[in-house]
Amino acid sequence: MIKGINKQILEVTNTESPYFEKIIFFVKSDCTNKSEGFLKEQAERISKQRLKPPKSRKTTKQKLSLLGFFLLSAGAGVGMSIIMSLLVQAS
Repeated sequence: MIKGINKQILEVTNTESPYFEKIIFFVKSDCTNKSEGFLKEQAERISKQRLKPPKSRKTTKQKLSLLGFFLLSAGAGVGMSIIMSLLVQAS
């Protein structure tokens, strides 16, 4: 449904998305002469393309903890390699 006084708004309520209840589109002023059916069709086409929410960025704390886990894993791998080489040389 197109509504509004200063701006025309198109509201899509059947998003078929588990994340969003409704989507609100603001129609450009140079496209207000298009038919309501055409605008609805375009809005539904766009809303079906956008089913996933945007990815959230990792915080600095998350990045540092990931780096820490990587370094600990690498250190454990190096340590195991040294132990294995010492055991093989001792045999």
